[in-house]
Amino acid sequence: MKSTADFKSERNNGGSYPMLPKGLYIAQIKGVKVEDDGPDQRLTLRLDIVEGEYAGYYTKRYNADQERGGQFEVKYKGDFVLYGIVDKKNTNRSYPDSDIKKFNGSIWAIEQSNPGYHWDCNEQGLKGKYVGINVRMGTYNGNQYTTIGRLESIPEIREGKVKVMQDAKPRGSAAQTETTSNDGFTQVDEEVPF
Repeated sequence: MKSTADFKSERNNGGSYPMLPKGLYIAQIKGVKVEDDGPDQRLTLRLDIVEGEYAGYYTKRYNADQERGGQFEVKYKGDFVLYGIVDKKNTNRSYPDSDIKKFNGSIWAIEQSNPGYHWDCNEQGLKGKYVGINVRMGTYNGNQYTTIGRLESIPEIREGKVKVMQDAKPRGSAAQTETTSNDGFTQVDEEVPF
């Protein structure tokens, strides 16, 4: 085998960008998009951190992921999605309480973070607004990541009234810790505590 001119023995970290620590951050809405989601529409807020050590984190990570390339589509990790905003076909449709609470709480956090701003159903009016983000840890198939769990009021973050969210429940095949055997007993994959 012939050696290449750019050979250098070094550790390969997979090109991964450093993980954002879970915590509370001040962010700005950089973009807004309404997309069809079946009979409904979803509102996606593109956020990025604007204060502190991690300012610009999501944009920097996206650019680094783009440069690295690879076989998978590069996704912006600072998107926050609100589901069930508009029902295009059935205006009498009821939405899950969790979707309604998430939407109402998110708009409230944005209003509280931007004195004088009030939601008027114009999604483009959200662009440029500031809001707090509550970043929590998640696990998928044994791999850890951080994700925006909730939008928060900036004044409440600054006053110390907001706690970092609990880690999300593990998802994927690694999340299954119990199996049922042929004899009907449930086996739990954990060590005996003594």
